[in-house]
Amino acid sequence: MFSNEEIAIFQEELEEKMQIISDNVLLLEQQQATPEVIQEIFRAAHTIKGSSAVMGYDKMTELTHELESLFDEIRHDRLEITGDLVDVLFEAVDKLSDLKDEITGNANENVDISQVLQRIKQVKQTPGVETNNQYGTKHQYSPKMSIVSDYEQSLAEIEVDDVSEDVIGEAEIRGYHAYGLQVVFAEDCQMKEVRAFLLIETLEQVGEIIKTNPQMEEIQSEHFNNSIALIIISQSDIDQVKNLALSVAEINAVHIQNIRINNTLEQEMKNSSDRENTVEAAPAVVNLPNIADNGPKKTIKTVRIDVEKLNTLMNLVGELVIERTRLERFVNVFESKFGSEDIAEDILEISSHLGKVTTDLQDEIMKARMLPVAQVFNRFPRMVRDIAHKLGKEIDFIIEGKETELDRNVIEVIGDPLIHLLRNSIDHGIEDAKERQRLGKPVQGFLKLKASYSEGHIVITVEDDGRGMDARKIKKKALQRGLITQEQSDRMSDREAQELIFAPGFSTVEEDHVSDISGRGVGMDIVRTQIENINGTVDYYTVPGQGTRFSIKLPLTLAIIRALMVEHGSRTYAFPLTYVVETLYVNRSDIKTIRYSKVIIIRGQVCPLKRLGDIFNHETSKTDDDKVYVVIVGSGDRKLGIIVDELIGEQEIVIKSLGSYLGQVEGLAGAAILGDGKVSLIVDVRSLVRSAGSEEALLYAAAN
Repeated sequence: MFSNEEIAIFQEELEEKMQIISDNVLLLEQQQATPEVIQEIFRAAHTIKGSSAVMGYDKMTELTHELESLFDEIRHDRLEITGDLVDVLFEAVDKLSDLKDEITGNANENVDISQVLQRIKQVKQTPGVETNNQYGTKHQYSPKMSIVSDYEQSLAEIEVDDVSEDVIGEAEIRGYHAYGLQVVFAEDCQMKEVRAFLLIETLEQVGEIIKTNPQMEEIQSEHFNNSIALIIISQSDIDQVKNLALSVAEINAVHIQNIRINNTLEQEMKNSSDRENTVEAAPAVVNLPNIADNGPKKTIKTVRIDVEKLNTLMNLVGELVIERTRLERFVNVFESKFGSEDIAEDILEISSHLGKVTTDLQDEIMKARMLPVAQVFNRFPRMVRDIAHKLGKEIDFIIEGKETELDRNVIEVIGDPLIHLLRNSIDHGIEDAKERQRLGKPVQGFLKLKASYSEGHIVITVEDDGRGMDARKIKKKALQRGLITQEQSDRMSDREAQELIFAPGFSTVEEDHVSDISGRGVGMDIVRTQIENINGTVDYYTVPGQGTRFSIKLPLTLAIIRALMVEHGSRTYAFPLTYVVETLYVNRSDIKTIRYSKVIIIRGQVCPLKRLGDIFNHETSKTDDDKVYVVIVGSGDRKLGIIVDELIGEQEIVIKSLGSYLGQVEGLAGAAILGDGKVSLIVDVRSLVRSAGSEEALLYAAAN
């Protein structure tokens, strides 16, 4: 039986190899059938086959064996790459995904692979033709040489005994070669017995292994160090055998040399012909170079670490940030009360150094939690391809910025919103070929997914060159569905009408034309809700007839944020800076009343106004001042002014949950511990702005 850790490693590698197959099959479909692409798929299928065989997953082994066999035909130019073949390959990848779910217990029933196996066999029986690459030359199987890292360690040697000598001598007479190999595995190689099994199975494709050190029983039980030695009989040349061994993952070095028994024996006989007695020759030993002598020693600089450990470290750093803030406050209090400049300077120096160390530690742990958005983006080319095929549309799908890094907790959330946006762009945004021709657009639609950094945030955009959003059509559909009244429709600007796409239940699709691609159009409200739940924002820019661009702005991490600290009454509140538009210091006379509600006019726009104390049911400490502080917050296109007593300033805070005892409290997103040990409540700006939305519409109507 395998441990949970070994099973987790297998599943992680399986996911990686399935993605490699899917990505490279897409390249095949785009007529980029280079030898490297074909070899990548072959190697990935081969790795899955070997690993699943060791783990005992027979159906997965059988399926990947057929895939490997199929690509062996392709790479030797005995099979043509056609649309049918690509479809079968995608079907096989889907079935691999089903088998993975079956292994993890997520599948509802046993997965049947008989149909896809039959289809693969049918494709293999198709008469082959020689395929040419973009340069007009025939495809050749040409595995790439691997870069070998050097390690200082003891290597397994192998002795050529009498039995091996006889086998090698007979093989040489028949025109075969004998090679001695020393294979060094990566120092951080997981499940070495699996890699060794894959190596032996791979080499047996081109020859027969007659001896190993350690013996096969010890290899299967992982009773060996970081290297194994073996002797193989093969008709292939020495470079082919070496490259084939290097094609197995997590192998750092392969040293190989010819073994020639007959030449050795002939020389021995010649040298001993004048001697009266024949001297028994000592057994030959395959001695390969010491790896440590080949160059400077290199060491592995990465380790696997459980995500929970990173989360714990992040929590501890959060506590350190709190204590740093408390120390800074203590310095100020100490200096003001005791006035001892020398002691205050010493404490200030300690505080500054602690602050620097804390900041550096925080940055490094945040980096450790970061993952490239490629983790999510790599899923989408296949999805876009399938949807486009199903709808009969041609899509030029471009991905940029896959190397952009984001907190893994954020990455786990953004997948579904991006799926909604991409599906809607393909289904509702990009026109079909006939309509695009009529409009004078290229037949192939344009769809781009891009990630980039911007002012301490990550911005992900989804852009298409489709229909855009027609405000008149949106208002018409909203009226039909009862989401707005005729009076509201008449008073709406185009931008306000377009905002209706985020209303629950809104769709521009006719009931009898609902597709299974983007459903009934109920996804956009989910997109905004999920993104705002992680303190992100969704914005868009659209031109009817030319296209739409959605922009998602996300924080780099969910654990620590910058906030605007304010005071109201005797309490301190935090507004996440993401939602703060501006702060104002206005005369009370500038505050107007419309329909019993307070408003303020900002650059000609009516903005609803609330007092923070009224929202959370407590009194203000200032009632007689001629001027008041107003924090303008916004979510989407909606804005709300909140009157507070004092503005404290910006501060980095650690978000803490309110706990299961309090649960979800309307208007609050959590809490933070301040430098003086007091608790500051974090305002849930989104819920406040949303609740003020309907009131804002009435105020706008009354003001106009």
